[in-house]
Amino acid sequence: MTSPASKPKLLVVVGPTASGKTALSISLAQAFNGEVINSDSRLFYRGFDIGTAKPSEEDLAAARHHLIDFLEPEDPFGLADYLDSVRGIATKVMTRQALPILAGGAGQYVWGLLEGWNVPRVPPNAELRAELEGIAQEDGGEVVFARLEKLDPEAAERIDFRNVRRVIRAIEVAQAGGNTGPRRAVEPPYDALIIGLKLDREQLYARIDARIDEMLMAGWVDEVRHMVQRGVSMNAPAMTGIGYRELAGYLAGERTYSDAVHATRRATRSLARHQDNWFSVDDKRINWLDAADPEGIAIAATEQVESWLSQPTAIVK
Repeated sequence: MTSPASKPKLLVVVGPTASGKTALSISLAQAFNGEVINSDSRLFYRGFDIGTAKPSEEDLAAARHHLIDFLEPEDPFGLADYLDSVRGIATKVMTRQALPILAGGAGQYVWGLLEGWNVPRVPPNAELRAELEGIAQEDGGEVVFARLEKLDPEAAERIDFRNVRRVIRAIEVAQAGGNTGPRRAVEPPYDALIIGLKLDREQLYARIDARIDEMLMAGWVDEVRHMVQRGVSMNAPAMTGIGYRELAGYLAGERTYSDAVHATRRATRSLARHQDNWFSVDDKRINWLDAADPEGIAIAATEQVESWLSQPTAIVK
């Protein structure tokens, strides 16, 4: 096995939604000449700001960020695209003698990078997509997910069944035979320090509810209304973010405001549980910190990073 000293260093901040990843990643970027690389797909899309808890202008000014606000709502951007982009960005960050900091809660993106996944490059199948989207609209996304479970049970375990777009893409890849190839490199490509933020379920749910309330007060409904009036399709990748379709349903008169908000809270809590599957507290690769103490985690994380950076590392030219 290759020594960690021969690999480039990558700092990673993970954890469930609303656990404080943005604040910690910015703090560490300021302390260690770092640049933050986003791993949350919801932040890719321009105009989808409030409901995604996108970093504020002040946050973006406090540290250099990458992979935020670079796509239009309808633009496709899959796992292979993401991994290619991050690998290139991380190399450029290192050549500037800066520290790349991967931050976000998308487990597939994070582990895909850290484990060196070899992602099949299967072109889109427009006919299959249209067929599956029609099934999802008529019979529900669960029916489409059931097809994925039969085709590729391993992929089904990794994907949230409510994310119809991602489920359809997995079926596309499976039917093309793309999931039969290797998924991981022989060994991890980075010397990575992974810092995880954890919070007990009751506190996390309270934070989630508070954040949703803040987003609604900040004009989330108007943000959704603007996207609907702009003609953004409900099937657009950006509209798969939690809360957007729910609130669009309210604006269309298909559900009450109370029901839309309740569904958004429920889906966000489910997302947090799903993230637990990707980032287990039993995973020895992750250095877990208690997110209930923001000042404490900043101090503890700083000490961990200082110790890690004091070890030899590869030089990127």
